Amino acid sequence: MIFLIGSTGVSYALPHCPAEKNQTSSPWSNCFGTYTFPSGNKYVGEFKNGKRNGQGTFTFTSGNKYVGEFKNDKRNGQGTFTFASGTVQEGIWKNNKFYYIRKTPKPESKSIAEKSKLRQTASRRTKSNTIYPTGSGTGFAITKSGYVVTNNHVINGCARVRIHHRGKSIIATIISRDIVNDLALLQGNFKPEKIFRFSDKGPELTQDIYVAGYPFGKKVSASVKVTKGIISSLTGLKNNFSNIQIDAAINPGNSGGPIIDAESGNVIGVTVAVLKKGKKSRLTPQNTSFGIKTSIVKNFLHGNNISVPSPKTKTISRSERNEIIQGGTYYLSCWMTNAQIQRMRKKK
Repeated sequence: MIFLIGSTGVSYALPHCPAEKNQTSSPWSNCFGTYTFPSGNKYVGEFKNGKRNGQGTFTFTSGNKYVGEFKNDKRNGQGTFTFASGTVQEGIWKNNKFYYIRKTPKPESKSIAEKSKLRQTASRRTKSNTIYPTGSGTGFAITKSGYVVTNNHVINGCARVRIHHRGKSIIATIISRDIVNDLALLQGNFKPEKIFRFSDKGPELTQDIYVAGYPFGKKVSASVKVTKGIISSLTGLKNNFSNIQIDAAINPGNSGGPIIDAESGNVIGVTVAVLKKGKKSRLTPQNTSFGIKTSIVKNFLHGNNISVPSPKTKTISRSERNEIIQGGTYYLSCWMTNAQIQRMRKKK
């Protein structure tokens, strides 16, 4: 029995979109992809029935940007609109109009019972639109321009994703997702202290590795945790050749974290899942976890026009490896509205 180890846990069964389309192309049905308008405006996000429906990012040629929920090609739900001037509107949208807390005047002629009912309705509406932290995972920096790699299941369905590091919290933009391979690319408006480099060598059996991440979120502590192990197999569950198997201890919250070569400090995989005991099984798996191979991750980044720095070719010291782990590994939090939480529960 295989479990995704990010706290949010569920993936949409949507087909892939092409990498890019222009406005004259035929509309998409249900997918996640990029749509560029002749005007230069660009949308990256979810589509349903040929329209923008779900979470997405709309970038205007004027420099304005909206990150949030869409419904039938309009801004609907939780979202953040950042103007080129720097002004930010953050809150609830409906049919492209912004409001955070809508106050309805109450006529003096209303009875006490009617006023109480109006207050209850307004309270329910406010609560349904308020966002709450619902899960967490791990991500790691790959460029100085703030690009961060993680698992798709860590950020799936989130109204907002935040990158946390050294007491700071940054709103992340979801740049791209690979649902099949369970990868996601985020970007935050910050300059990472350290970045990870990807190995250009294939994984080797019994290779010594380290895994960095935030197991159990911040319930244990706010600092990054590191476990050590080896590559146990060059294939994943059911002969999945895009994965490797490792014996390093990982737990919920480790999802999306880097698997690092102990010698060079280069990334050789992305933590994705752990094998757990099934309901009908009498056996309890021991130290059986999985990671996505670097070759798969590099193909994903290449498809999004992201250039990564060359790998390190020499053995690095323990202190240098620790600096990279502590400066480039991030705690990610997923935030949802009550309505989204209920939808996710139904999907589960």
